Amino acid sequence: MQLVFDHLVHFLDRAPAEATEKFRQAGFHAVAGGRHEAWGTWNSLSYFGLSYVEFLAIEVDVLAEQSDNLLIRQLVQDREIGEGLGQVALRTKQMDEWARILAEKNLNVHGPVAGSRKREDGSLLSWRMLFFEDPKSQLRPPFLIEWQQSDEEREVDLRKRGIIAAHPNQANDLQSVGYAVHDLEDAVNTWKRWLDCQVSSVWMDEQLGARCQALELSGQRIVFCQPVTEGLALQALSARGQNPFFASFIGGSEGSEAIFGATYIRSKQ
Repeated sequence: MQLVFDHLVHFLDRAPAEATEKFRQAGFHAVAGGRHEAWGTWNSLSYFGLSYVEFLAIEVDVLAEQSDNLLIRQLVQDREIGEGLGQVALRTKQMDEWARILAEKNLNVHGPVAGSRKREDGSLLSWRMLFFEDPKSQLRPPFLIEWQQSDEEREVDLRKRGIIAAHPNQANDLQSVGYAVHDLEDAVNTWKRWLDCQVSSVWMDEQLGARCQALELSGQRIVFCQPVTEGLALQALSARGQNPFFASFIGGSEGSEAIFGATYIRSKQ
């Protein structure tokens, strides 16, 4: 069953508007999101088609700390390691079937659970989320998301609202998200066992100072990076453990920006 990369969650310890401004200064189109009132969190967003970066922060400590949503629990726990990329969400239209499949793999499945967010204009956005944990692995799995609207309806709505729009720096595609890992083969095999994805061959990335291998997700990639020399991967692994640490985009001129504990990389192709 197909999974599509939906969004990357960037954990903040500040108002999301600050990340919005930083992203705009780097030439990206970014907008205010809204509030998850039940969870005590708020966000801002930057879209690339239907894939996007979500800047997520705690607004009401007591609500976030009491939440039973595993993403919010992680946001609270990861305050200890500082700001940076925290999670990825994969989109599906077969949420209940995925819940059954993951349970059959002896994973601890949580959900599906309902989610919603009140937009700045007061309208309500709704979805379902599915979390799972692997008692045999120290790696943190992604979570699955199923939107109430169809992809086509969502895109039309988001474009009408100006949430999806051209980026001044001409970035037009969120190509990949990279994880720092201790053991490349273990990470790739574990994610493949969870999600039954195809994988690429191994390559050496000199800029990251790491051996890398990718899971293929309908044109986008989750890249796993095991440090072998000094570089961004080793810095990320030392600072924030086995978490995402970069996102790469295609379009416009080449460059990279370090923004609140994460690296955003632009390439021409």
